[in-house]
Amino acid sequence: MRHPLYWLKVLLFTLFANLLYGANTPYSYSYIPKTLYKNQFFPVTVLVKHYNPKDPPHFEYDSLSLIQPENYKPMQVVNKNEAFYTFYFKAPKDKESLLIPTLTIWNMQNTYVLQPKTIPLKSLESNSKNYIGLLASSLRINSVKVDTFDDKNSLITLNIEATDANIEDLHIPKSVDDGIENIQRDGARATANYYFTVPSSQKFVILSYYNLIKNRFTDIKVNVTNSSNSQELDQLNPKELNFETVKKYTLIFLTALFLLLAYISRDYLYLLLSAVMITLLIYLYIPNRTVCVPEGTSLYILPTNNSNIITRIDQEHTTSVLNSYQKFLKIDYKNIKGWIKDENLCKN
Repeated sequence: MRHPLYWLKVLLFTLFANLLYGANTPYSYSYIPKTLYKNQFFPVTVLVKHYNPKDPPHFEYDSLSLIQPENYKPMQVVNKNEAFYTFYFKAPKDKESLLIPTLTIWNMQNTYVLQPKTIPLKSLESNSKNYIGLLASSLRINSVKVDTFDDKNSLITLNIEATDANIEDLHIPKSVDDGIENIQRDGARATANYYFTVPSSQKFVILSYYNLIKNRFTDIKVNVTNSSNSQELDQLNPKELNFETVKKYTLIFLTALFLLLAYISRDYLYLLLSAVMITLLIYLYIPNRTVCVPEGTSLYILPTNNSNIITRIDQEHTTSVLNSYQKFLKIDYKNIKGWIKDENLCKN
């Protein structure tokens, strides 16, 4: 049996080797938040010393962990012989702490491991009735679109851009019919389309979010009236309406003129032009085509697969098509405008 002093020397040597290895490792976390709010979207940055572009590092978080980065390919910034790789995570809403899982880093020569990190989580309390559940470094409304939802309500679509935001959790408290679509992330930046319904008489909504830079709640007032010049309306503006009227009556005048010239001159060319004008008038101004919608068909707010369902068709009926978009058709059902999938039409 070896002397206890031997094992003490082995232990001290191992500790010294680990300390020396840790001091010389080219990888470390340069930024990890000390504390977070629940549901917060946040960055974690790895520092790479002695960066070699010919032998770049590869990263993999423990695949058995339930916590994984939102971007599997980290954002990279190179500064001389150092490189910074940033991953983005989202804190859970039902935990008191978050464990950043073990990170394995390797290149052609070595493999390194960064140990798990625990971050405490806290709840964000808000007394504001306008809080939309969003935590972000910045929030901007790029555009507002107002459409008629039914006789009493308008459908509002906001194109939103935010930084360091849990944008998928956005929800206006008073809105029953709402949803978010087309979420796109590029590092800290995120964009999305958020839609919701409001009474047609309502002139504006207030969006309250928590600003992570200012550490306070910030309000954004959004005009939701049809008369706003910043709105993108489905209805044609007056200039477009005037143009449509002029175009329609011009076609009617030309049709009548060519018919008259064909009758007077007996020239088949004028008769042919008249036929073209009549065909164009029929194509542009005949009533919309009708479709048969079977019982049980879902009526969606927007022409997307993830859109909320307004209602379901309670009995088979025939209706006019108001518009079409990709594989969706817009119809009016009991004074409610919505979208159905064109694959759901009556078979016969």
